[in-house]
Amino acid sequence: MRGFKREEIASIIDKLADEGLIDNDQFAQVFLDNLVKYKSFGFYGLKAKLMQRGLPSSEAETLLKEKLSLDEELAIAKKVLEKSRETDRTKLAQRLSRKGFRSEVIREVLRDHLERSERSL
Repeated sequence: MRGFKREEIASIIDKLADEGLIDNDQFAQVFLDNLVKYKSFGFYGLKAKLMQRGLPSSEAETLLKEKLSLDEELAIAKKVLEKSRETDRTKLAQRLSRKGFRSEVIREVLRDHLERSERSL
C-alpha cells in the first residue's frame, strides 16, 4: 500500500470485482474442486484449507455442504484406506481423523474396509 491511499485501493478493487476479474466465490469453488480432485481430505480438512485461503468459516462450511456429499467424502476416505497398508482399526481411524473426515464417514468406511479384509482371508 506504499504510495497509495486506502480509498484508491478500494476503488480499484471494486472496479476489478465489477468487471469480474476478482471473484472470491469462483476462486473458492475452483480451489475446492481442485482439492477434492487431487488431494485426499475430508470435510473438516477441506474446510481448514479453505479457511487458510481467507474464506470465512461459515462460507467454507456452506460451500462444502453444497459441493461435497457424504458419498463423495466416503469415496475419498476409501481411497485413503486403499493406499494404506495399516490394518489396526485405531490407527486407520486416527489417520482419517487427521485428514479431517467426519466421524460418521470414518465409522462407515472402517466397517466396510474391515468386512472386506475379513472376507479376503
